[in-house]
Amino acid sequence: MMRRSNSAKGKEGVPEERIAQTAIDFISFCFSRRAVEWPLLYDEMCYVASNRLYRGLGYQELREAGLDLGLGGLVRTSRIANEVTQDMRLGGTGQLRGGLLAAS
Repeated sequence: MMRRSNSAKGKEGVPEERIAQTAIDFISFCFSRRAVEWPLLYDEMCYVASNRLYRGLGYQELREAGLDLGLGGLVRTSRIANEVTQDMRLGGTGQLRGGLLAAS
């Protein structure tokens, strides 16, 4: 079960627990394939996951890395994806603001 940090509420970025580098890399890969905004990016992410085009990872493996593509995880996933793509547009280094990125 995942825990949410009450102290992180109201901060910019994704307030929940940190996610694995694999999830960040997956979003970056999908955005590099098709540089579109949410929800079109979500379509690309689902396509990539369903066909295991990124390192053979599917829905379950991504969920284990902290990225839930199911309906129950869409709010959090959209916030993560928006933060990752914003960082990429700004020429980011992969270390995202607000501690989104965790050591994995």
